[in-house]
Amino acid sequence: MEKEKKHIWKNYFSMLKNAGMPWKLILVCLVFSLLAAQVALNTASQLQIAMGQFETMDAAVKPLMILFIYGVLGVLLKAVNAHLQGILGAIVDRNVQKEAARKVFYLKVEDLEKGDSREMISRLTDDTAKNSAFLIDLCVNEIPRIYYSVSFFVRILKLQQPMLTISALLIIPVIILCSVIAGKVFFKNRNAVQGKVARVTAKLAEKIDNIELIKSYGTEEEEIASGDEVILELDKVKRQGALADQIGAFIKNMIWWIPVILMIVPPALLKFRGEMDTAGFFAYIMLVTTFRTYVSEHLELWNNLKQAQGATLRLSEILQLKDEKEAQDAEVPAAGDIEFKNVSFAYGEEKVLDDVSFVIEKGKKTAIVGLSGSGKSTILSLMEKFYAPIEGKITIGGRDVSECSCQGYRSLFSYLPQNAPAFSGTVREALNYSEKEEHSDEELYQVLKCVDLDKDIEKMGGLNHEVGYGAEKLSGGQRQKLGIARMLLSDKEYVLLDEASSALDPEATLRISAKIDEVCHGRTQILVAHDLSTVKNADKIILIDKGKILAEGTHTELLKSSPFYAQLIREVA
Repeated sequence: MEKEKKHIWKNYFSMLKNAGMPWKLILVCLVFSLLAAQVALNTASQLQIAMGQFETMDAAVKPLMILFIYGVLGVLLKAVNAHLQGILGAIVDRNVQKEAARKVFYLKVEDLEKGDSREMISRLTDDTAKNSAFLIDLCVNEIPRIYYSVSFFVRILKLQQPMLTISALLIIPVIILCSVIAGKVFFKNRNAVQGKVARVTAKLAEKIDNIELIKSYGTEEEEIASGDEVILELDKVKRQGALADQIGAFIKNMIWWIPVILMIVPPALLKFRGEMDTAGFFAYIMLVTTFRTYVSEHLELWNNLKQAQGATLRLSEILQLKDEKEAQDAEVPAAGDIEFKNVSFAYGEEKVLDDVSFVIEKGKKTAIVGLSGSGKSTILSLMEKFYAPIEGKITIGGRDVSECSCQGYRSLFSYLPQNAPAFSGTVREALNYSEKEEHSDEELYQVLKCVDLDKDIEKMGGLNHEVGYGAEKLSGGQRQKLGIARMLLSDKEYVLLDEASSALDPEATLRISAKIDEVCHGRTQILVAHDLSTVKNADKIILIDKGKILAEGTHTELLKSSPFYAQLIREVA
């Protein structure tokens, strides 16, 4: 348990360090906080001077004016500092969020798939915003608090009144005890609430994303009931949190009242005994009141840490995962044949590929065919280095791809998954995605014509048409055509196509496949296809079933040598 706690702390501070902090602004805020602490000390001294000269009005005017100036100065310093700290907090939140997002985009696919993507989004947006209060308190306010506290005790010791020193010292353990208890309560509660909020967000978002499926099966009431269960879980945690908040409020009240007694009673006794004059009494009360406030704020630092730590507990652990980030000038390996040598792979306990070996020749068209679940798409994922083989190795031009940087290696590939994913934005933006220089409108319409999408786009309003979140305003076929068009604009050496025409009718599939062959002539095509009519002209067809290679050859060769392939052809004919 102790080792786990140290691990959490290490992850947390590492996240803050990597985010990059605005140290110049932090220094400015620190100076203002130190000035405010010094003004508080001077105000107490000036009050004692003013109180000591109240016997004559004329003598008291000047000290009172100075006291007034100190008071106004203290208020102004706190107001300006509060404003600067607000700006500082926004910058810190922004930097942490940027660092978290940057890290997540470079995480390995296998690590990302271990969690819920929507919950990850909640961590990136909501939880990352809970760091600034702690960091600002630590870097800006803690040193002034310590400075004031030391100065306070120096002044009290000079009074040579042990009763005052002891009572002031007793304030510290009282506040520490209450704050530690409150901190533990807050940490446990906030961590539970944040986890539930993230999960309920993910659950409800999933249902909304699949609203068409829900409506088609008429399961609205069942899904509402399921959603209600999640909401009730959240409500239960919030109720527990409300009780924790009440306990925390009680503890905070105790933090207030017990120190008040310790502050007032000792100097009052000295005043009644005649061992302290009125001016000294009021000056001490002002000093010790600020001291009590600073001690409480000092312990609030712990509470801020626990709340931020609880909210970012999962995120800080994610950020420590090994990522794929490398130098921007990562070496691009030489293109060549891609070879799988005795490759095996499993998703958890489920083995998907078993001792697979084959060669994909550079500049040729290779098709990978087989039944659903046979491991075809996994081969493409391994080829893209989304995953690493558990056994065997993959080489490109004779070089082990595990030795190649991810960015440099992937720069050789143009990859089109089956669902042809796209982001919100315009058609123009979708086609130019990842391109260093934007293509002209003429080039874009030319490639849209290649995939029979130009007329549809014109009817929608042209290249500035907004495709919507995930290109939801396009049909499945239109989205695939747009993805193919984007791929055709690329000049990458290797073209990976995973069921790229699954949403198209047979006639469109053949026509667009022919256009892909024409545009990609001389490049290396690697395609996974359900429609076997698109692979008949492949230079090599790799037949796979249940994670094993059954046969390799051309369409004609496999018809003669593989009954399984011949059966697949008959079934789709």
